[in-house]
Formats: sequence, structure tokens, C-alpha cells
Amino acid sequence: MPGKRKRSSAANANADATAVHSEERNVKPISAVAAAKLRSQPFLQEEVPSIENPSSANSLVSSEIEGEEGRSLGEDEASVPQPNVQLCTWRYGPDYVSSESEEQVTICLKKGATITLIGCFDFTVLRGAININGANFGAVLRRGEQPKTSRAYVLSTHPISVIKGLDSENEIQFLSCPETTPLGSLNPLFRNIWNAKPLTGRAKSFSLITESDADPLHRPLTPEIIPDDWVRQVDECAATFNTTLVIGPPSSGKSNFAKRLLNRYLTGHGRLAQPISSALFLDLDTSKPAYTPHGQISLVLVRQVDLGPPYTHPHPLPKSAGGNEIVRSHPVPVHNTLNYLDHFLAGTRDLLRTFQGLNQQQPSGPLIVNTPGWLYTSTFSTLLDLLPLLKPRNLVVLADASSIDVDTASKLHTLDTASRKLNAAVLHISAIPAPPTPSPYTDAHHRDMHMQSYFHLRLSKSSEPAFSSLPLTHLPPWEFFLNETETSPQSLIGVIALCDPSSLTPPNSLQTILNGAIVHIMDTSDPDIIGQYGTLPRTQDRFGIPYFPVDQDTGAVKMLDPASSRIVATALVRGWDVSRGVVQLLVPKGVESVMTSLRSDRTVWVVGACEGAGWAYVEEAEYVRSEGGGVEGQELDPWVERREVVEGMGYLCVPRRVRRFQQ
Repeated sequence: MPGKRKRSSAANANADATAVHSEERNVKPISAVAAAKLRSQPFLQEEVPSIENPSSANSLVSSEIEGEEGRSLGEDEASVPQPNVQLCTWRYGPDYVSSESEEQVTICLKKGATITLIGCFDFTVLRGAININGANFGAVLRRGEQPKTSRAYVLSTHPISVIKGLDSENEIQFLSCPETTPLGSLNPLFRNIWNAKPLTGRAKSFSLITESDADPLHRPLTPEIIPDDWVRQVDECAATFNTTLVIGPPSSGKSNFAKRLLNRYLTGHGRLAQPISSALFLDLDTSKPAYTPHGQISLVLVRQVDLGPPYTHPHPLPKSAGGNEIVRSHPVPVHNTLNYLDHFLAGTRDLLRTFQGLNQQQPSGPLIVNTPGWLYTSTFSTLLDLLPLLKPRNLVVLADASSIDVDTASKLHTLDTASRKLNAAVLHISAIPAPPTPSPYTDAHHRDMHMQSYFHLRLSKSSEPAFSSLPLTHLPPWEFFLNETETSPQSLIGVIALCDPSSLTPPNSLQTILNGAIVHIMDTSDPDIIGQYGTLPRTQDRFGIPYFPVDQDTGAVKMLDPASSRIVATALVRGWDVSRGVVQLLVPKGVESVMTSLRSDRTVWVVGACEGAGWAYVEEAEYVRSEGGGVEGQELDPWVERREVVEGMGYLCVPRRVRRFQQ
């Protein structure tokens, strides 16, 4: 139906929204056994301090981050002495540097030696072979073939990736490349995470860094610590093209193990195992997804090696040649997930049926299943119910073998018994030990960075993702009509609001919830849902939003059947044009091609699966300040106020009711 959604030429709209934010990650002290393991690493110092006061770790919030380049992440961080950590065994010297220029550096690496870099860089193996993030890269030995170049993102928000030499003599060329996520002018979280910029002269996009004290920005850098049994178990899982299920408590390294196994499949293992063209990844972790925005579970066809944090590849570009592809996905809330456990299980079953259907048509490679931590800790019985459906050949359990309690021992015994019935191999491997220096970035910060980079995705001529550095106010919105007009039909069936069933939201508050919120745009073929097009109740206000009411039998809003629905795109509600009955949505340039296939009588919005987009409200103010603006007396956006004004509020015993995103 042409004309039902139009691109607005308006450049600005005022959207009022509630910001939902951060949970602090609990950092546990490392055990004596874990500390001993750290000391045994050749790239660490002799002494590894235990973390006795995790509360001293900085909480990185936008109001605490200074805007100037070169400043530390938090004001208190400089006063906390950071241990100097050896990141690798390689040392700079004429015997280990083949050539160097403004654009590249070529180094020699012995077998078993390691080297670390920080920043964004392309690399080519000229001789021998190396391993990074579980991926193996070797020099091209066939005559006439050109050396292959790959790109890696090693940033200070995550442990520094270690590159290890595999052959007796290895030669690698590292090339400078443009920073592909230039979002530092929009969000302080993205500042000072790349290579440090010199005061004068031209800099590469990366630098060789051998110890944390060598970092000119004094960031709390930590090395990537991979237990020895991980390498063995990755090779064992990759020996066959079967299903591998990765489970364990929160922050045990599940996503990291799944990533390394994926990379191992896609790059092979020299002459021992040939690389495969693709593998399937079933991501059930809604709070830490690898290839999609949070608030959804997905089945992703992975074709590209993963050499960077999730926010460097927040969503596959549609119809990208040789790129990753989202096969199917369903909305599941990041928070209050247990209230929608039945929907989570229904979505998981649908994704498994989709995987089985793909394999029947054409073998699509192995399946790797990543699970959320709460499935192992809070709903262990649900995990056991999923095992017969998943039918894993390899069951990878990440646990700290140095401190197994009675509950953990009971779970491991139960998994052993269940796996024998399924003829599966249970692999008990070590959890990743806590780093000697805790990161100031919490899980909530990483979700903000992931979602913001998703909304700034743009089309690229290369296979690498590209991002726009302009605020979202420069992005023309898509318009959806809430009612049928003389020129346009109604653009959607209605809105489903996910919330705690014990505190259902009044329908007339729906506009407040939607304003500035992130929504999943759904396509459904369910005849019962399609039959409600134009007949749903509407909010009794000037907006008249069609919504799905509470089901009288369950006392909750009825969810869409995953078997007949899927996520098309994730969007941000930008503003309202009440006079025309229009709501405006922002969709990233890089994925908006999917919007043209939407049908009005099959479109449903789901709100409440994602956290608030607080970062979006201050983008314009941050951008103005980074461009040299923000002078005294300049008018700010209506939802942004300067810090000194906010600190002066609360007079006459009136409490301050402000969000913490301060200019």
C-alpha cells in the first residue's frame, strides 16, 4: 500500500520520555586459585592483587564523564592506583619490527609469543599463522592468491585481545584504518576508547601496547585471559558440526566462549580443519545480544569472523553480500523476563523449528546456542525442559571449579544425568576469572552503546559497518498514521505494551510510555490478530492510539504467537503530529530498506522490551559542545539542563525530580 508511511522532512521534534537506566555490575573478589592462575600467565606481573573493595569501582554515568579528550573516565579514578599489568610478551625492537611507516607496521612474532594493540586496525598475515579471539589466520601459500586482510576492533571498554603466534616464524602487517564508530561527539561513553591521539603529527588508528602503564590516557586496561581448557574444548566442539549449548551463571564468559567457537568454525585450524562458510547462532540472552539490539531473542546466520565488541556490529545490514543475516527474531523484555517466561519458551521453540527447517532444505552448518545467566541460576528446571528440544551434542558448562557449592554440584550432577539420556557430551570448563582491574563500564553502559551504534548504522560500500556521527535529529523520520485519512490508511493494527502484570499500565498512559521509547516493529500473519485491524480499542485522549487490551482469562496482555510473527526492525518513537494523527519513528539508515515491505494490516508495535533511550535525549547537546558550542547563555534542548542549574534545584524543600543525563 504505497503512501501509508511517508518520510517527514522535519528536522526536529520534541519528544518527552522517561529514561530507564543502569544497573551496577557486581564485581566479586577473585579467589586464591584464580589469582594463582593469573600469576601463571606469562604476560602478567608476578603479583596479582585481589579486589577487596568492589564498591570503589567507578560508576560511569554521563554526568561524571568529562567532555574533553584525554581526561579519565571518572574524577575518582585518577586517585585510585591502578596496577601495571603486562598485556603481552612481545617487545619493541629492531629484530621484531620488519618495517614501519605512518600507515602500517610489520612485526615478527615467535611461536607462542603474544602481541597486543589498541584501536581499530586491518591486519594481514604475511608468514606463518596467528590466533586472535579464537580465530586462526594463516598466510596464503597458493600461488596467485592475494593475502587476505581482516579488521579488528580492540577497544578499552573490553579486555585487550591477545594475538598469538602459531608457527615457528610469523610475520604480520598491521594497517591503519578509519575509526568506524565516530560517536564520541554524541556520547561520552564512546570517548577515549580508541587509540590515543598525539598532540602533534599524524597518528595511526592503532598503537602497539605491551603494558597498561604505557597507555597515555591511563585507562584501566586488562588483558584477555583465556583458561587453558577453553582452547581444548573449543577444538573438541568444533570437531563435529553439531549443536553446542553454552550455559553458566552471569558473567562467567558464555558469550566469549560462543564467540571463540564461532570464529574457530569460520576460520578452521590450518591443515587439521578447513573453515566453513557459515554457522548458525541462537542467541537467547536478551540483555547481552551479540548481533541484534537488546530486548529480543534471535537466530542469526553468521558468515563474518567476530573481532570486536558487539557495538561494532550491532545489527547485520540487510542484503549485505557475504554479511551476517538475522533469520528470525522475537521480542523478550530485558527486565521482568520471568513474567514472560512462556513467551520466551514459545519463541525459543519457534527459532529451533526455523533452524530445523533450514537444515532440511540445505545443511547450514553447526548451531551454537548462547543462554542468559538467569536460565542457569533462577529457572534451572526450565533449562532442563529445553534440553530435549535443543538436543545438544556438546553441553558446555562454565563454572568456577575452585569454589563449587552444594547447589552447583547438584546442578552439575543433574546435567550429567540429563546429558546421558540425550547422548550428549558434558564439558566442564573454567569460568573467566575476574580481571585484576575492574572495568568502569557496566552492562547497562554496554547496552546503551550497542543501541546507540545501532541507530547510527548507515549504508556502506564495503562489508565493514559504517556509522553516522550526526545526531538523530538530523535523521528524517518515518510517519505512521494512527487513523485512516482521505490520503492514507491506518499504518498499524495496534500497540502491545509489555510491563509487570501486577502493575498493568492504564491505556491512557500509553502515549507517555511510547514518547521517546524504543519499539520493535512486528510483522504478523496470525489471522486472529489481522482480523482486529481497525477494530481495537483506542486510548481516550487526543491521540487515539489503538492498543491490545488485557486478556480477561490471563489478566495480562496477550502476546503475539512467535510461529506467525517476527521482528522487522527496532525503532525509536521521535515525536507526534497530533493535528494529522501521525507518530514519527526513527529507523537506522542501514536497515530502513525493510520498512518498504511493511503492510498496514500486519504491523504491530511492541513497547517495553528495551530500556529507555536516555542517550538519545542529550545527543544534540553533546554534539554542539563537541563542535565548540555550548557557550554561556545558549538555549539548550527542552529536555536538557546544565549541571549547575540542576544542582541549584530543590529549594523550599521541594525534591528534585530530574533524570541524570545532565549537560
